[in-house]
Amino acid sequence: MKAIVAGMALCALTIGSPSCAQPLLTGANRPVMLKADDGLDPCALGAITGAGEGAIMVFPSNTTDPDAIDFMSDGEQVWLCDGDEGSDMIGIVYSRDPDVDCGVGSPVSADRPYAGPCKTGWVKAQWVQVIAG
Repeated sequence: MKAIVAGMALCALTIGSPSCAQPLLTGANRPVMLKADDGLDPCALGAITGAGEGAIMVFPSNTTDPDAIDFMSDGEQVWLCDGDEGSDMIGIVYSRDPDVDCGVGSPVSADRPYAGPCKTGWVKAQWVQVIAG
């Protein structure tokens, strides 16, 4: 309990910090990583596909064990940023506000967790299609 209160106090002291908008790395959460790759952008642009009239579940980790944290529909654009070789899950960054710049369109100098301002999560790779990148 003290750790939660301390974390909330830290976020309160840094109001406006994008990291306060992201889930803490606890329990089943796994942050979406931006990876340094010889001057290449850390993420590719993609779109949700194959949901039909249903919705794709977004998870807080690269497994479907925890409860879904969001749902996405066909055509919604996402940034494809993280994944492990042989895994069927992909780490995404997204915003439903088209005017928000998620800040993933430029190379990073070192691997680091995505810290906002957009949402993050994990989806099954079969439900996304690469558009560019």
